Amino acid sequence: MGRALLIETDYRGHRIEVTAQHVDGAWDVEVRIRRMFSEAKPHVERVTCRKPTAKVAEERGVIYARRWVDRHGSGG
Repeated sequence: MGRALLIETDYRGHRIEVTAQHVDGAWDVEVRIRRMFSEAKPHVERVTCRKPTAKVAEERGVIYARRWVDRHGSGG
């Protein structure tokens, strides 16, 4: 199984890690969102996006993660 990784080090005080995963001929992602300077566990979610390349899947994963931060970020 192939993997790729994209990291955004600071989005509104959060670190975003997106790992593309090749599954059944397409790419999905695992998203990890951690509040910077916090001991809290990261929010981890698998996102089924079924994209043709790891790069496109990663881009979609970052968009998903940013939206999650925008909705939930201030509360932890």
